[in-house]
Amino acid sequence: MLQRFRGLALFAVLACVVSPALATPLEDKLNEWSFDVSWTDVDDVGSTTNIDGRWQWILTPKGYHEVGARLTYLKIDPDFGSSSDAMIFGPVYTFNWFPDKPVTGYVTGAFGFVSGDLGDVVDDEWSLGVGAKLFVGDSAAVRFEYFVEKLMGAEGFDDQDSNGIRIGISIFTFKKK
Repeated sequence: MLQRFRGLALFAVLACVVSPALATPLEDKLNEWSFDVSWTDVDDVGSTTNIDGRWQWILTPKGYHEVGARLTYLKIDPDFGSSSDAMIFGPVYTFNWFPDKPVTGYVTGAFGFVSGDLGDVVDDEWSLGVGAKLFVGDSAAVRFEYFVEKLMGAEGFDDQDSNGIRIGISIFTFKKK
């Protein structure tokens, strides 16, 4: 575990050092495609796999506002009992604080409709996050985000709250004219 953390810390430091020299701000691109993968193992409970993809259109010329869609695959494998999975699909919005700088902070919010096995016990999901994008090259960024999520239980089932840190990549496509 400590070895993974050291590798992640080295990657973050390198991204910060290389990023300012090669950065292209959000105001040059039309679309942001972002991807995250996480796996969590909770002792004596089970594990959760989460694969998240987002497409967002950069709305404003300066790059402050983005709106788009999010698709998430979620699999819960309890230590005892059968596993369940879900697809979560819905809208996402992001506000970038400093889109013209090599590093920008952002806040994001998303809402999703839950389907699959988990759709029997969960109706919807919402997520809020705050993070930073470190631009690398002219069309990519490394993203670090603290998030809070709520799976809203169907009638007779409790809501499930979670929070954590998400690390992912963003790819920026299509130049603005």
